[in-house]
Parts: sequence; C-alpha cells; structure tokens
Amino acid sequence: MNVSNFLFAVQKDIEQLDIKCAHEQMNIQKQYDEKKKPLFDKRDVIIQKVPCFWANTLRKHPALSDIVPEDIDILNHLTTVDLKDNMDNNGSYKITFTFSEKAKEYMEPLVLVKHVTFDNNQEKVVECTRIKWKDGKNPIAAVSNSRIDIDNEMPKWSVFEWFTTDELQDKPDLGEIIRREIWHNPLSYYLGLEDFDDFDEDFDDEDDEDEDDENEDEDEDEDEENEEDEDDEDGKDNDD
Repeated sequence: MNVSNFLFAVQKDIEQLDIKCAHEQMNIQKQYDEKKKPLFDKRDVIIQKVPCFWANTLRKHPALSDIVPEDIDILNHLTTVDLKDNMDNNGSYKITFTFSEKAKEYMEPLVLVKHVTFDNNQEKVVECTRIKWKDGKNPIAAVSNSRIDIDNEMPKWSVFEWFTTDELQDKPDLGEIIRREIWHNPLSYYLGLEDFDDFDEDFDDEDDEDEDDENEDEDEDEDEENEEDEDDEDGKDNDD
C-alpha cells in the first residue's frame, strides 16, 4: 500500500468516527430537548400573559431590525412561537407561529407552520402554510415599495417572506435565527440584554485599542529618548 492509499484509508476511518460522534451527540441533544420541553411549555404560558412579547423580542434581534413597520402591526398579535428542533439526525426542525383572533384583520389562517429538513446538508421545505392576506394588509407589498425607495439606506424586508417554499436570497434566515439564537433565551432579546453584551464587547475592544495606541506612543517616546542619548554619547566621544 502506497502512502496516498494509506492516508485515504486512515481518513475514511476518521470520518466514520466523526459521523458516529455526530449521531451520538444528536441523540444526547434529543434527550435533553425532551427534558426541557416541560420548561418551554411553562415559559409559553407566562409569555402569553405579556403583551407583544414576541413582536418586541423578534424586532430587537439585530438581523430583524430592518423589518417593515407593517410587520410589527401583525406580530403584535403573535401569541406563541413553538420550535420542534432536531426532529431527526440531520437536524430537521419545525417552527409554528400562532396568532390571536385579532390578526384576522390582516390574514388567515392564524397558525403558520414551516417544516424544514436537511439531507446531505441540502435544505428542503416539506411543509409551509400559505398565507391569505386581506386586501391592503400584505406586508410583503410594503417591502416591494421600500426597495424602490432610493432614500432607504438599508433594504427593508418582512418576516413573512420566510413562509415560502422558495429559496430566500439576501435575506436573514428566520428559522435559523429563532432556533440558534432566540429560542433558548428570548427574554434576553426582549429586555435588550443582547445589545448591551455587544456594546460591552465593542467598548472593551475600543479600550484595548486605546491601550495599544498608548503603549505604542510610549514605545515611540522611549525609542526617541534612547536615540537622543546615543547621539549625546556619540557627540562626547567625538569631542574626546
């Protein structure tokens, strides 16, 4: 067996172990997801008592800060967000939005579902609720108008654009944002704590940069003083 074949064989064994490791990790994740479900259900009961909780939580996420104002009017009636995550070993998931009766002014049905699966890292939408908008209430139409407005520095978009089987281009992936960032601690976004964390990190970075600049200035001053001392010594030697 030559060196290349030997390395390929070893690499194949490594990859097989990686696959086994990923499956075992996923099984453990599923076990803990199941253990956390009663807590998520308890949290949901509390959240439903807080007016506009999900509307405020979603819009405070940095990636969702540019949604059209028309979205907020509808999201104010969003009472429940539910995530069924890691539905298989590939990490498929399902997200459900449930709205109050007041949302009938804008759309039907009041329950929106999107089910996303993964196969060989390829995303596929296997279920997506079709939204029937009331006349003049479609926020996606407002998105189209904002995009042709040259005064807008940042293009607007609607979270309801995500409820489609089409591949989204140049838009935040609402599903990934919810399952990876918001779902496990929505309170931090509702209270704006995530922004404060980012601010602290930026502030610390600025302090570090200032300290680096000060250290550089001090080093330059020391170098200049050393050069002056050397010049003085050279001058004395020449005088001698």
